[in-house]
Amino acid sequence: MGWRRDAVARVPMVLCYSLNKRVIPRCLVVQVLKSEGLLNEENIHLSSVLIPTEKTFIARFVIKYEEQAPQLLNVYKGKLGSEGMKLL
Repeated sequence: MGWRRDAVARVPMVLCYSLNKRVIPRCLVVQVLKSEGLLNEENIHLSSVLIPTEKTFIARFVIKYEEQAPQLLNVYKGKLGSEGMKLL
């Protein structure tokens, strides 16, 4: 996702999260939102993507944008990999 080292250093607990179960699915959702022009880099922080509970993340990043990007839930659940997405 291109986060700087100091961003990770400020929230070291994210290093304990599962890559396959938490980090990758959430980062893929954010990449889709960016590629669709729904989010810009300035308003996405590491902590706002990786720390929230699953319920909160889905509400903020999946349900909120489901009309503009209906594939988000499938991306999050791993049913649609990066090959099925339009990325920049």
